[in-house]
Parts: sequence; C-alpha cells; structure tokens
Amino acid sequence: MLIMRIEMRKLWFLIVVLACVGTAAQAVSIFDIQHSSTPGVDNTYPSLYVGKTVTIEGIVTAPGYKTGGYFLCEPSGGPYRGILVMDRRNNPRIGDKLRITGTVSETYGMTCIENISKIRVIDSNHPLPQPMFITTGQISSYGDAEPYEGVQIKVQNVSCSSVKGGKGKFFVTDGTGQCSVNLTTFSSSPSLNPSVGSQFSSISGIVVFAFGEYSVNTVNSNGIGIQAPVYNQNRSWGKIKSIYK
Repeated sequence: MLIMRIEMRKLWFLIVVLACVGTAAQAVSIFDIQHSSTPGVDNTYPSLYVGKTVTIEGIVTAPGYKTGGYFLCEPSGGPYRGILVMDRRNNPRIGDKLRITGTVSETYGMTCIENISKIRVIDSNHPLPQPMFITTGQISSYGDAEPYEGVQIKVQNVSCSSVKGGKGKFFVTDGTGQCSVNLTTFSSSPSLNPSVGSQFSSISGIVVFAFGEYSVNTVNSNGIGIQAPVYNQNRSWGKIKSIYK
C-alpha cells in the first residue's frame, strides 16, 4: 500500500511538471509572431502563435492606444517587427524597452499580445527605429499592408483626397492609391481637420487594422508635415537629366 502511494505521488508530480512545461512562455521575436504566409478566411494573415503564451522584447513606439495599450517594435524596425500590446494596467513611456509575457490573440483581424502576466522595463529613452518609407498604395492593399501592421511608417508628398466624417479622419494619396489616416487613435494625437486638397510633405504613424481597413495612425504632432512637398532628388534629377540629353 505504501509503495502504491509513493507511485501515485510520483505520477502526480510528473503530471504537474508536464503541465508547467506545456504552459511555459516561449521566448520569440515579434517577427516570429507577426510573419505568416497564410491569409486566413478574412485575408488578415492571423499569427501562427494564436493562443500561445510568449515572451517578447521591444521598444515602445506609441503609448496611449485608444482601447488601452501600446505598440512595441524590435530595435531594428522593419516589416513584421511591430505589434500591439493590449494592456490597461501598465503605462510605459515612448522609448521604454520592455520584456513582456502574454498571450497571442487576434482582435478584429489585428495580431496582438494580451493577458500580460509579466512586464519589465529593461531600458528607458531608447532610440526609436526609423520609420519605413512606403506608398499610400501599399497601405490600401491587404497583402502589401500586412507586413507593416504595428510598424511605424512614413508616406511622402501626399494630398488630402477626401474627408471621412471629419474629426481627424481623412484619406490621402501620393498618386499610387489613397489610404486612410486617423489622427484620433492615440492620447497624444494632433488636433487637425484638413480639407480636400490639403498638402502634406509627410505623414508618419503606426499602421493599424480596424473596421476592415489598414490606416496610418499618427502618434503625435511630429507625425504631420504641412509644408511644400519634398522630392526624391535621385529620381528627380535622373528624369531632368534625361530631358536635356
């Protein structure tokens, strides 16, 4: 009888160990979570890590998300290297480098980390990754925009093509196709109501998927450049030179 009890205790101990191993957080990169070649039923390319507990590191690029949370990006920046963290309890600052543990989920087609169980500030005032320069046409295309979900990007030489109900929501185009811009997504977003034809040298922000579309979401007033358009001199001079040959 004593031997049977000992064996039962061993069995329970083994079950507990296996359960802990099965639920242990995986240390992965944001890129690993975001990258997927499977479009899914709604063409939003859901993460292969949905439902798994993971530990990631990243720099806070945009705090004060309207539904509670912030965006993290890998220090190198680039496609698939930004992600939304749904977290109402913690309020990190822009430039904080965090290590967090949470569960991967899809919220209305957008990959995010939620149910944060651990958070640690590794460093503060960390330099932010440089924004990725892309076109408005890329943001308006599901397949082209998906790699930039959660990433800070910048579009150049754009004009307002239409206003979407006012209150800081409008469309812009650089000639490659129009995309949506939202100035109300973050607590520090700028106050601006452009009209059709308004010119912007650049607009930078985080690419967010909501209500069936991708959009550029400015984080603060630094994301809006209202002035004469800037030009890529390398391309422009090439065209000018060809005229006078």
